[in-house]
Amino acid sequence: MTSGEPTAKVMIRTVDDSGEIDVETLWAIDLGEDVYELANSPFHAYSVSWEDKVYAPYDEDEKFPVLERVVEKPGNRTVRVIFDSPVEDGNDSDIVL
Repeated sequence: MTSGEPTAKVMIRTVDDSGEIDVETLWAIDLGEDVYELANSPFHAYSVSWEDKVYAPYDEDEKFPVLERVVEKPGNRTVRVIFDSPVEDGNDSDIVL
């Protein structure tokens, strides 16, 4: 990982299954020239992961740098595991845990 603490937030817009737009902001390290290294994993966004370097120019309307594209992928992957509620002894979610 690039040295430095995350000091910026990068906005990522995604479209959910119903067509609604989700917005999330990820902590990032500003590398200059509108390039950021993501410092945490996304919850909604696919195709980006922790430590990816992304091009995200600042958007005056949004007041955030907004992701346009990934410029470098160091090889990390984001894996999401969603459990059926409630997680109880013996049910499928408990077995996975």
